[in-house]
Amino acid sequence: MRYLLLIFMFSTFLFSKSQIPLGLEYQRNFESIQLNNKKDDLLLNNSSYLITRNYQDYKIGYGLEIQEALLGEFGGLYVFGLSADIDYKIQILPITFNINVFIGGGGGNSAPDGSGLAYRHAYGIKTPLNPSIDILFRYSNYNFPTGDISGNQLQVGFSYLIDSVFNTDFNISKISEQSILVQGGVMDLDVDDSSKLKKDSYEKLISVEYSNQLTNNINGLIRLQAAISEKIDGFMGYYSGFSYNIFKQDAIKWNINTLIGSCGGGGMYTSGGFSYLLETGIDFDIYENTISINTGYNTSHNGSFAANYIQCGLKYNFKSTIGIPNKLKHKSEEEFQISNLTIKSGLVRHLAPIGLDYLNQTYVDMSLLNFAIHYPITYFELLAETRWAAFGDYGAYAEGLIGLSIPLINYKNISISFPAYMVVAGGGGIDVGKGIGTQLSLSIEYAILKNNALSFSFGKLNMYKGNYKPITFNIGLSQDLFFPSQKIKKE
Repeated sequence: MRYLLLIFMFSTFLFSKSQIPLGLEYQRNFESIQLNNKKDDLLLNNSSYLITRNYQDYKIGYGLEIQEALLGEFGGLYVFGLSADIDYKIQILPITFNINVFIGGGGGNSAPDGSGLAYRHAYGIKTPLNPSIDILFRYSNYNFPTGDISGNQLQVGFSYLIDSVFNTDFNISKISEQSILVQGGVMDLDVDDSSKLKKDSYEKLISVEYSNQLTNNINGLIRLQAAISEKIDGFMGYYSGFSYNIFKQDAIKWNINTLIGSCGGGGMYTSGGFSYLLETGIDFDIYENTISINTGYNTSHNGSFAANYIQCGLKYNFKSTIGIPNKLKHKSEEEFQISNLTIKSGLVRHLAPIGLDYLNQTYVDMSLLNFAIHYPITYFELLAETRWAAFGDYGAYAEGLIGLSIPLINYKNISISFPAYMVVAGGGGIDVGKGIGTQLSLSIEYAILKNNALSFSFGKLNMYKGNYKPITFNIGLSQDLFFPSQKIKKE
């Protein structure tokens, strides 16, 4: 818990003044973790998204980190958590000294993850390739304290920094063309794909994809997907890659996408987890947004899992400073506006419902770490959240939530709202049915600083066709961030 408290203090200190420009740093590194009493080590690929602030020779950062198994025995092991970073620039050398701490929760595919709690502290250096990209070397101590995964090892990777992402000054802002795609799909599976399948079947998927335009024809992609199926609940994937536009005519685009990452869980035969996607699709522009239809092939590198799929969804297109800039033109208040979003992190408590899990064990209480983004739209807030088991007996359990929040009361430092979510969940032996459900909550916030607030909420989680229906409580810290974005055109 000391790492969680440290990160909370970091975030409060980092973001206490909204007018100070804040940057965005993307880190990716690899480390090989020893699994006690196992033959093969576990190769983790770690991706961090850190909001940063400069203090003379220092730079501090705070944000979300996603860890995925690539090689070893536990494809489908994922850890989500909070990461904090300190950089100190050594003036006489082209070197930056770096300290990092992480706390999170996760597991999967029968890995010895215990309750799911994981933490890491690391020390190392960064050396620049150019003003934005650094090569990263760190010595890492990684541990699942209630499981059987631990080790001291070397981290190797890189970091990419975008200065002044969050600010209120149009003149220093660099615009990025982006999109968010939510899509559902069907995957064609056979008995060689999963231990849970007795015959060939079509299983449903849901995914969320972020896209950043890099050139006129190339977009960078990040995709998170999960199964909504009783047969393979707990299956998920995390990928990054590129989309290439090979044809465009009026409102129609033909794309080829290549993504590399990992997948596993749900009894899928994905070996160490390393996998890739090859797909082609068509986009149809409708007003400011896009309908996307894709078909492709998903296969693991060492496992027998290989499947064709088709998916369709709605893409929301926007321009803002949150991303890799591709347009450096001057912006004006006539075309752009100052928008804001809120990030939240904290602890979620599930009070055990009456019932038995998939192992015929009585449910016990569980605590999860969470990270959420709230984005205001007209009279509502758009919500996106992820939660990861850290305390209890369900180390591989995780939830992804999207929804809307309706404001009820706003008086002085207190605000009350009504969040409603669609939930995708699975793992940990919990009976989640088809892996999809809903949650209704009541949320109370108290402003402690100009842009920071303490938040508390309670609600009821309901998994469709599953017996897991706990009462939930959440306590956390929220932070408002400000950035230029393109104004929505009014018809």
